Amino acid sequence: MRDPKRLAPYVQQLKEYFTGTRRVFDVPIDISEFGTEFQRRVLQAVQRIPYGMTISYEGVATSTPDASSYRSVEHAVALNPVLFFISDHRVVLSNNQVGTYRLGQQEKIRLIKLEKSHLHGNS
Repeated sequence: MRDPKRLAPYVQQLKEYFTGTRRVFDVPIDISEFGTEFQRRVLQAVQRIPYGMTISYEGVATSTPDASSYRSVEHAVALNPVLFFISDHRVVLSNNQVGTYRLGQQEKIRLIKLEKSHLHGNS
C-alpha cells in the first residue's frame, strides 16, 4: 500500500488521533493473513478496548476463546502488525505497570496519558 492516495485516510486518522479528535479508527485493517486464528482473535479483542481505557493481558485472555494463558495473549499482542490502528498500548500488566512495548515503555506511557488527557478535555 504505497499509493499516497490510498494512504491518505490512514495518515489523516492518525493526525486526528494525536490531536484528540479521533477515538476510533474506521479505516480498513486486514489482519486475515496475520499469524494464527488465535492471534487474530486476540488482536480483535484488543481492537475493542475503548479509547482511554486499559486492560490487563489476563483480562484479554479471559475475553478470548482458547487463550491458554496471559503469556499467549502477550505474545500475540507483541506481534501486532498495525500499531495504533490496533491499539495494543492499552494492554498492561495485571499490576497496572505498562510492561513492554515495541516502541518502548515511555512511548506506551505517553500514549496512555495522551488518551486520558483527551478524555478529560486537557489537549
